[in-house]
Amino acid sequence: MSNKVLEQLMEAVLNGDDDLTKELVSQGIEAGLAPTDIINAMSPGAREAGKRFSTGEYFLPELMMAGEAMNAGVQLLIPHMTGDASPKSIGKVVIGSVEGDVHDIGKNIISALLRADGFEVIDLGIDVTPDAFVTAVKKEQPNILGLGSYMSTTLRGIEETMDLLVKESLRDKVKVLMGGVAVFPQYVQRIGGDGFAEDAEGAVKEARRLLGGE
Repeated sequence: MSNKVLEQLMEAVLNGDDDLTKELVSQGIEAGLAPTDIINAMSPGAREAGKRFSTGEYFLPELMMAGEAMNAGVQLLIPHMTGDASPKSIGKVVIGSVEGDVHDIGKNIISALLRADGFEVIDLGIDVTPDAFVTAVKKEQPNILGLGSYMSTTLRGIEETMDLLVKESLRDKVKVLMGGVAVFPQYVQRIGGDGFAEDAEGAVKEARRLLGGE
């Protein structure tokens, strides 16, 4: 019974089935399965969704549904986790589209892929002010701050956020990853960013690099 639940969990997440994922997680808890074993059973489903998105087999809705199913399962497990039983993430990322920018498709894709790859992601949404970014950095203490700008007129949002990080003595406490169609490598270098990504897959690779990974 236990092995069957674990096998079905991967498919439930991959299919983005929130209800089935929660039902199976509940069954696993009742059967006495370790929270880490349940998470390890769900994770391949999320990673496979990311792979299918990168090959064009999945589109954004399917990718996001898989991420939401995974998250729904994890939320059920949190009350049962203590100490070493807590899920281990690669790192924490706070991400958002900068002030004045209401584009979120690219950001949503990046957030979904980061989650599928094992990152904890705090998505602040769109039109995020420098103050909101800095407040989130103080509260969440992320490894990486992701700033997205999809219009050249909103680049000032990146610059003002960087200036405020310095002013609040936070700049050396977080790696800043920048992207979006308005951003280019020379710009990132000029304003003192730590990383640049031109697409979602590149963002995951760059995030891993910034943490000293592969």
